[in-house]
Amino acid sequence: MKQYVFSFYTVQGETIVWEEAIPASGMMEAFSKARLLLVKHKQEKGVPVRVRYKGVRYRQTDIA
Repeated sequence: MKQYVFSFYTVQGETIVWEEAIPASGMMEAFSKARLLLVKHKQEKGVPVRVRYKGVRYRQTDIA
């Protein structure tokens, strides 16, 4: 399963709030999960944020 990386940033100052790697089987699934995160954040914080697609990771690399 691929990980699609998105950065979420504020509308006013272009300040990055957080980055999220979303595991999904396709681009449409990743975008719908990112949209759900946007809606959840807006309901909790009351601050609108935008999303930007950064790229895709094809495998998880953990170095122990």
